[in-house]
Amino acid sequence: MAHDIDQSTGEPAVAYVGEKPWHGLGERLPDNQPIETWLKAARLEWELTRLPVQYLVDGMHRTMDGEFVLARSDTHEALSIVSDGYKIVQPAEVLEFYRDLMDDYGYKLETAGALDRGRKVWALARTGIRAAADTRGEDEIAAYLLLATSCDKTLATTAAFTSIRVVCRNTLFFATEEIRERRLPQVKTPHNLSFDAARVKKELGLMDPAWTAFLAKVRKMSACRIGLEQVSLFFASLLAPTDKPLSKLAQREHQTLNALFKSAPGQEFVTAKGTLWGAVSAVTYYVDHVRSGKDERLDAAWFGAGSALKEKAWTQASALVG
Repeated sequence: MAHDIDQSTGEPAVAYVGEKPWHGLGERLPDNQPIETWLKAARLEWELTRLPVQYLVDGMHRTMDGEFVLARSDTHEALSIVSDGYKIVQPAEVLEFYRDLMDDYGYKLETAGALDRGRKVWALARTGIRAAADTRGEDEIAAYLLLATSCDKTLATTAAFTSIRVVCRNTLFFATEEIRERRLPQVKTPHNLSFDAARVKKELGLMDPAWTAFLAKVRKMSACRIGLEQVSLFFASLLAPTDKPLSKLAQREHQTLNALFKSAPGQEFVTAKGTLWGAVSAVTYYVDHVRSGKDERLDAAWFGAGSALKEKAWTQASALVG
């Protein structure tokens, strides 16, 4: 299973509480540990340093104007080349983002770490809010807050609410209406601007209204019955435009999604069996736990092609239930 967890120091750069993650790596921590403990356990006690780009010509070292190498302070590995206007977000800043949320609002860090030799750093915290997809209470969904950044220009510093379906650990972003109106599921700070944690938290908006709206959509989907022929068409519409035939790769993905609609963890619940919520859950399970490709699975599921597929499934299902 591809994970791309940073192991530059010889140990996996990931820490977690609770159940072991699907990739099986990292240091397990007890609940309610301070930020400093998380930094050490997740192997994030390093900084990005800005060094001039130099090159050798005719035996002489020359320096490139306005270009810099970002290197790790611990391993001294070069991670990227950036311009002089690039604003660095340090690994410690990602975890510090949660300090007041933990102290004042009861958020609890669940996992933190780095990908791709440290080029991406993330942390994920439980908000403490959870509910069920219907009144039976067996198909639980919990609300989380993700913050991630990169140093190689592949990802703006991104804050997003995400839901996790407890039975299978599927993830699905949701957003406040203010963010949705800007057609963005997340709050992003590009690296030509300084990261302002207080501003980002304000832009994320109120958690409760966003969660209530999201849960209302989930419950509508769980009450929406969908047959095998309809769900097959739903999956096909996600994988190719309606006027285009499925490629060979898309055909294989289509077959897998149809199988997961019946057999993925949690699909036996009344909320998912033969419902639109079951179709969306099949897509999220596929992206988070099954899909492979050129991108590493964890990276793709949160930030890349997998995240886009999940967002498309959610948007189309939302349109179907109104």
